[in-house]
Amino acid sequence: MARQCGGALGVSCLSCQLRQHSEWRVLNEEETRFLSRNRKSREYRAGESIFAMGEPSHGLYCMVSGTAAIRKGDAEGNTALLRVLYPGDTLGYRGVLLDEKRRYGAEALGPSRICFIDKPVFRALLARNPALSQQFLHRIAKDMDEAHDHLVRNATLSNRDKFVHLLHALMNRGGSTATDGSRFMELPLSRRDLASMIGTRHETLSRIIGRLEEDGVARFSGRTVHVRKPHALLQVMQRPALLD
Repeated sequence: MARQCGGALGVSCLSCQLRQHSEWRVLNEEETRFLSRNRKSREYRAGESIFAMGEPSHGLYCMVSGTAAIRKGDAEGNTALLRVLYPGDTLGYRGVLLDEKRRYGAEALGPSRICFIDKPVFRALLARNPALSQQFLHRIAKDMDEAHDHLVRNATLSNRDKFVHLLHALMNRGGSTATDGSRFMELPLSRRDLASMIGTRHETLSRIIGRLEEDGVARFSGRTVHVRKPHALLQVMQRPALLD
């Protein structure tokens, strides 16, 4: 079971460096103290549900550490992973803003710490600070742009190039740079989840990974991926789309 602690414990929102790069950065000191007093912090285990599709939207969440996944399911129990979330990301705000039930589910991909802000606190901050509303309006517009870009990639890119684009995005968010300029990371997703994100089968993804290794673009060992020349990913992405 996740361990929960009140807002007075752990890092204060005032000293949280992640806040400076999130929607919450527009809050003044008094508003930030109000947020810090009223948010709740929880620690989640890998695979633990943050919220489920169809449940009431009681509030929104801020990633403090770890990674989380947004999933969408159908009536037959099939699910697709739509997005990976990292520290500093906010999730669950759509249902709160629209006063609707959750259209997606979210789960921790690994040990994670996540803050929860319930709906009355969030609405009080929106009423106090119109700039916060503007921030979330920008967030929704950006989400729509990303969704449109995803549709275009699915329609125009090969499975190989879709995976390279995904790998590039994951590396930018969670990768590290070695002394020789190469990039490496521990992938937060299984290969089945990676395959679902580009709309292909696990077997097809395995072949794509094999080709990338043969071409010297990347090296995979379990969930660890190493890209010797990070610019090579961009070069692969710029090729004309080909059928896999």
